[in-house]
Amino acid sequence: MDYIRSLLSFIFAIGVMYILLDCEIKHKKIRYLLGLYVTIVLICDVLVLQNYGYTYFMKLYPLLVHLPVLLAFVFVSNFEPIKVFFVLCTLVALSTSFSLVGLIISYFFGSSREIVNIVCYILYLPTVFIIYKYIRPPFLYMMRNTDKGWLGFCVIPLSYSVLIYSIAMYNLDRVIIGPNLKNAVLLFILASSAYFMIFRFFVQTREHLTLQNEQDLLRTQVTAAQVHFEALQESQENTIIYRHDMRHHLNLINSYLMDNNQDAAQKYIADVENSIQEAVVEKYCRNYTVNLILSSYLAKAKNEAIAVETQIDLPENTAVSDMDLCVIFANAVENAINACKLIPIAKGRILRIICKTKNDKFLIQITNSFEGTVMFVDDMPISTKENHGLGTKSIAAVAQKYNGLYSFIAEDGIFKASIIL
Repeated sequence: MDYIRSLLSFIFAIGVMYILLDCEIKHKKIRYLLGLYVTIVLICDVLVLQNYGYTYFMKLYPLLVHLPVLLAFVFVSNFEPIKVFFVLCTLVALSTSFSLVGLIISYFFGSSREIVNIVCYILYLPTVFIIYKYIRPPFLYMMRNTDKGWLGFCVIPLSYSVLIYSIAMYNLDRVIIGPNLKNAVLLFILASSAYFMIFRFFVQTREHLTLQNEQDLLRTQVTAAQVHFEALQESQENTIIYRHDMRHHLNLINSYLMDNNQDAAQKYIADVENSIQEAVVEKYCRNYTVNLILSSYLAKAKNEAIAVETQIDLPENTAVSDMDLCVIFANAVENAINACKLIPIAKGRILRIICKTKNDKFLIQITNSFEGTVMFVDDMPISTKENHGLGTKSIAAVAQKYNGLYSFIAEDGIFKASIIL
């Protein structure tokens, strides 16, 4: 049963790491290389197990299993190695904690190894569910939005794992001894308390960042509404003026026609039409909030000589909150405008916004031209400027909130942000 427990523990750790690191292996070449790597590692482990026995194999477990797993996930994951290392240390600590819980329970029944194994079997499945349902969302949010402090986080699970290993070297017989069991239980309590504080920190940080984003977006909405209102007010004033001057326009056109000067009449009519068209506040979609945001930002884009193309099919009421729509459009369009402004030749400044709805799903695609290079970390575009690069993280957070998809691609001078909600 020890072999089965070890195998299930390994499968549990791999599965949870895959969930927490949000892995997605798309390319066949990477799959083949990973399969070859796993095969080589398994052959080496089996040879050690057969030639030296289970006890010796468990002594070398960190080297034979933990290290290869770490290298594999560093290769396939989009996160930095220090974050992958934290997840691995956490899973090692969690797996050994299952054995400790089993040892505590079995202590009252004569310290039976079978009870330890059975307790481990029982704990694996509900733990996966709890991690996926409750821990994964705030954890991934922190992984994507926090780049500092991970080395300090690693100290807790790493210290716990090292101390547990030094006590027993993954040998249950050594832990069943009274003093060792008491020491292991004490370490378990201390590590559990530390993890509780880390999780609280993750949740509070996420709430703080969310609140800060909401405040920023409220200010953006107020500014956009003010710009929209000013545009409407200006349009109304211009309409009054055009209505007052209409008699003069008609008289002049009539004079051109009486003189058989049709070219002058047509030119004058075209000029009047253009001036009226410029006074109209453009409506981009039926959604009031998005229309406010686009009216504000696209007016800035046109002032920067950016060619704007829109194809937006967004209903008035959606399952996505106005706040979240504001996050996506405000951040994406603002980033696009800032990128286009850096292009010296006005003809090269292009901004396209496409939004389509199908089967209650939204496809939002915002494309813009840019000059230079875009740096990516963990498939996310980053900026070397302070407080920049947060917009794309906010967009990613909204997509995750609705179990949607997002991608950022920069190729041949074109940056494309795609979001499916």
